[in-house]
Amino acid sequence: MKKSWIKSTASYTMIGDGHEKGVRQNYPNLVANVSEEKLIKFGEVLADLSGDTFQKVMLNDTNVIAE
Repeated sequence: MKKSWIKSTASYTMIGDGHEKGVRQNYPNLVANVSEEKLIKFGEVLADLSGDTFQKVMLNDTNVIAE
């Protein structure tokens, strides 16, 4: 059996005025094997642009396992 990467998506949770419990922003079609540092840095950039606070990022990888 062989494992093959299909896609990765990131979901960022931001907290700010009007959305104190958090609001999610989704980004599909990430490159394979994106680093934690790059994901966190992008969250910080989003926070700078929006004025919100970056809370967390959830990374979802889709793989297929087949012969």
